[in-house]
Amino acid sequence: MQFTAAAKLFILFGDPVAHSLSPAMQNAALQAAGIDGLYIPWRVQSAGLPAAFASLRGMDNFGGANVTVPHKEQAVALVDTLTPEAAAVGAINTVVSRDGRLLGANTDGLGFLRSLREEADFPPRGKSVVILGAGGAARSVAFSLAEAGAAPIVIINRTAERAQSLAEFINRTIGTTALGVGLHDPRISISLRDCALMVNTTSVGLHPNDPSPIAPHLLQPGALVYDLIYRPRETALLREAKRRGCRVMGGLGMLLYQGA
Repeated sequence: MQFTAAAKLFILFGDPVAHSLSPAMQNAALQAAGIDGLYIPWRVQSAGLPAAFASLRGMDNFGGANVTVPHKEQAVALVDTLTPEAAAVGAINTVVSRDGRLLGANTDGLGFLRSLREEADFPPRGKSVVILGAGGAARSVAFSLAEAGAAPIVIINRTAERAQSLAEFINRTIGTTALGVGLHDPRISISLRDCALMVNTTSVGLHPNDPSPIAPHLLQPGALVYDLIYRPRETALLREAKRRGCRVMGGLGMLLYQGA
């Protein structure tokens, strides 16, 4: 890879970022397109994110940035304007500079729906869904599925209040049927048994010894289990769901489509 002193700098903000395939994917794309640029991962904790974003404003060669776990919601307050999708969802995964102002966008939902369509031939309309997690990725996934007609949508999170808040947001903005529950709510077993699609948006599974975030034996054989984690390619959740007779998908397709 060759670049000059005038190269545009593209950044991935997250914590962790060492596992990400985005730098390899985006640097290959820059090279193929003949763009003088470099895409780098920048691990930053939540407390340091405001200063990191402030540094972008004085960077003449700033080309753009991506935002990943756990900063997608926090970053909303650090940009000047939002695309309609990002404003609706309340989370961003992309930042660009327009006339000295930072614009935040969100392509997660579109990437997720496209991966469902292209890789699983799964039409969400009328399908029951369970979403694990209530962070920035969960907001994008829940919003896009609700817009696509999925119902009911059950959101499960360690903190029940965050799950309930996201469910209320979906009900208010889309008008679908969404329910938020805590991790130990007795209704979870019924929701998992009845769902056609279960999506893990949490980071449980990133590390080799992570267990499955839920008990896959509660799932119906034939249900589609989608883990947004793409590295490792097969998490404990996907491995156990496959044994249960479920269809499984990792997050590589979403990574590709949201970043394309």
